[in-house]
Order: sequence, then C-alpha cells, then structure tokens
Amino acid sequence: MNKEDWLDYFEAVNGRDPSAKEIAEALAAGEFQNDAVAEGSKEKNELTPEPVAAVSEEAETKVNQEEASVAKQADNQGAPHQQAEQLKEKGKGYFAWFLEGLKRPAAQSANSQFAYGAVTLILAALFLAAGLVNYVHRIFTSIINMTIGGESLKMNEPEAFSVVEDAVRTNFGFSKVIVITVIIFIAYALVAAVPALLDKFSAKSQEKVTFLLGKYVAYTPLLAAVNLLIFLLSFLTSAKLIVSSDYSYQIASSFGSIGSNPFEGLSSVSHLIKEVPAIRSIQTVFIYLTLLSVVSLAILIVAFLANIKVSLGSLNNFYVRLIAFLVFILIIFFMDKSIAANLLGGLDGIKDSLTKLY
Repeated sequence: MNKEDWLDYFEAVNGRDPSAKEIAEALAAGEFQNDAVAEGSKEKNELTPEPVAAVSEEAETKVNQEEASVAKQADNQGAPHQQAEQLKEKGKGYFAWFLEGLKRPAAQSANSQFAYGAVTLILAALFLAAGLVNYVHRIFTSIINMTIGGESLKMNEPEAFSVVEDAVRTNFGFSKVIVITVIIFIAYALVAAVPALLDKFSAKSQEKVTFLLGKYVAYTPLLAAVNLLIFLLSFLTSAKLIVSSDYSYQIASSFGSIGSNPFEGLSSVSHLIKEVPAIRSIQTVFIYLTLLSVVSLAILIVAFLANIKVSLGSLNNFYVRLIAFLVFILIIFFMDKSIAANLLGGLDGIKDSLTKLY
C-alpha cells in the first residue's frame, strides 16, 4: 500500500497520528511504499505491456519466417522430383505418339505435335548421317586393316598405320556426322515447312505456322525408323580385309582414285568386287543402304505431296503440287550435293595425310 493508505490504517487502529519514528520503522519494514517508488512502479507497470507486445510480435514474425523458409526448402527439394515426373510424362507421351506413327503412318494428323515432330526429324537426320559416315569409315578402316599374305600395314609399318588411322577417324568421325546431320535436317525441315507455309498463306489461316507444321510431321516416326535401319546395316560392312597378294595393288589404287575421280574409282571397285570375295560385303551393304534410302525418300515424297491440298489463285491443286514437287527435287538435289561434297572432302583429307606421310 502507499503512504496515505498506511496513515489512514494506523489512525483507524491506534486513534492517533503516527510519529516520525513510527513512519520510518513502518517504511523500513515494508508496510507501505514511498510515493516516489510507487509512482515509478506504476509507470513501469504501465510501460511493461508495450515491450511484451513488441517481443510477442517479433517472435511471431520470426516463426512466420521460419515456416516460410521451411516451405521454400520443401518446394526446392520437391522441384527436381516434379521436373523429373514431368519429363517422364512427356517421354511416355512421345513414345506413345512415335509408336502410333509406326502402326498407322499418316501424312497429317488431327493433333499438332510440333515438338515431337522436330525431335523425330533430328533423330531421322542423325541416323541417316551416322549410317552414311559409318559406311565410308568402315570401308577405309577395312583397307588400312587389310591383310595380304599374312602381313598388314599395322604389322609392317605401325607408324604409318597410326597416321592413316587418325586421318580416317578425323575425316570420318563424329564431327563429320554432325555436319551431315545439320545438312539433312535443314532439307527435312524445308520439306516439312513448304506444305505448312502454303496452307498458311493460301487459306489465310489464323493458326501459327508451327501449329500447322506440327500436324504435317505425322510421317516422321516411319522416316526415323527407316533411317535407323540404314545406320544399323552400315555395321555389316567388314572392318578388315583378307585378300590375296595378287589384288593388293589394284585394291589400293582403286580406293585411292575415288578422291580424285569418284566415278572411275567406284567403277574400278565394282570390278574388284567380282574378283575379290573379301570386299563383297561392301557391295552388299551398299545395295541395302541404297534400297533403304529410296524407301526413305519415297516416304518424304508421299507425305510431301499428300500435305499439299491448296490452290493458289488461278493455279489449281495439280499445278501447285507439280511446282511444289519441283521445289522438293531442288531441296533433295542440294542436300545430296552437300553431303557428297562433305564426304569427298573427307577423302581429300585422307589423301593429304598420305601425301605428307610419303
């Protein structure tokens, strides 16, 4: 109690006012508080809720931040799993679309699958490029690994063998596959884009070209499957020749002349095939690759013409298809020319290595 309350209490009990000594003793005994101390205590009590409230608010903010941090960590940990699930679903969707394209090939589909078609065109170009490069690579590998009368270049001249082997690997390796893949993919993309562009501008369609293109690539799974066979069959080419010494010079000169005069060299090789059974696999694989390349080209032609259904002004659909087919021939011509130039460039690289060696 405060001093005034104590004074009233003392007077009521004793019937008189307390002396100064009694007041001092009561204060020392803690029977009442000094007015200044009581006032300070009162002010302190009035101020106390504010820090408590501030501390409470700060604690609540800290808890919220910790909860947000935990939630963010959980999201970050779950993000890779979610992305993996999405990729898995997309992969399943792609394979389902690919298998459907193999079971029921069509030039055009009702649904647009631009991404699936683009990926499949890349794969088709890669398989064809890898098959062609691997075929040529294995031919030259068989020549440098040729065994004549029990002897070989690797046994007699290991240093020369190493130089030639590096030249073959360099000129007909992964980089050559990438270059030819780009060439083939550009041609494939142009063949697929022409019908989409004609449909877009002749019919003044509001749909995007990529959306139309996604409908015109339904044939690509079959194209990729045929090109995959080309790649696999290229491995049937023997990587080693065992021949009689009577034909050693003819074989070396025939294959060597391909770089300078391709037609004469190939003609000479074709005659050797009849005489040397060891290089017959080259001819057999060449026939297989040629037949499959024709099938691959036929798929492109059929799909290309089937996707052209429009007329342009006074030109009816027949003339539009005829003009488009001429464009198709030009695309394939420049593709073949570019591929041949790159392969012959690889032959020149090997010839330069041989020139430096000897």
